[in-house]
Amino acid sequence: MKIGIISDIHSNLEAFKSSINFYEKNKVDKLIICGDIIGYGPDPYECINLAEENADIILKGNHEEGIIKNDFSRFKKYARISLEWTINEINEKIENIKRWGEKKEIYDLFFVHASITDPYYKYLFKTVDTEEEFEKLEKKICFIGHTHIPVIFKKDIETGKIEKVLPDFSGKIELDIEENFKYIINLGSTGFPRDGFPFPCISIYDTERKNFKLYRIEYNIETTLKKVIEKGLPSKICNLLKGF
Repeated sequence: MKIGIISDIHSNLEAFKSSINFYEKNKVDKLIICGDIIGYGPDPYECINLAEENADIILKGNHEEGIIKNDFSRFKKYARISLEWTINEINEKIENIKRWGEKKEIYDLFFVHASITDPYYKYLFKTVDTEEEFEKLEKKICFIGHTHIPVIFKKDIETGKIEKVLPDFSGKIELDIEENFKYIINLGSTGFPRDGFPFPCISIYDTERKNFKLYRIEYNIETTLKKVIEKGLPSKICNLLKGF
């Protein structure tokens, strides 16, 4: 089975559409979204619709959790401004969002937005950040997003050593899953990458070949940038889209 997995779309409809087209061409069997469909970008309502039409599993991220609770106190300035705008755009969709899950297990795979110990808000940047997570991880692989930076953490089951696997010079990753390791795989961001590459992160995990690939694809970023300004969102969001 080929599973398409993405996270942190952040209301970037053009990036999301390009991702769906990529998955259709590559004939994935399932699509799983690990949270933060909304926030930052100009098309939250349309992105929710596209997710509900195409995804087999949709999980909540911290931006959805903020909308549900109408509490943006844990968000930084531009995230807070965009969510205050977003909540008025998607009012009729809030009940749908409440039904999305917090985490999901399939086979030997675990899916969550941020981390096992804190599904919405904990950031995993360093190997030390993952020590507690690996202790709690009962499955072979945990897929996350939240940081907007793709990276893989792998733990040797025998020695307990944790290593980082970084993307290549173009921001892509390919990895064969080894028997004596457990993995925490950060999917990066489809709509707002923060690793210096302004190209959507989209992943495919092949359950038969035990192979993970993270791709970077092109999309019509100029259309998204134009919408940000037209809809009155902060111009800083345009810089974030460009990877600044």
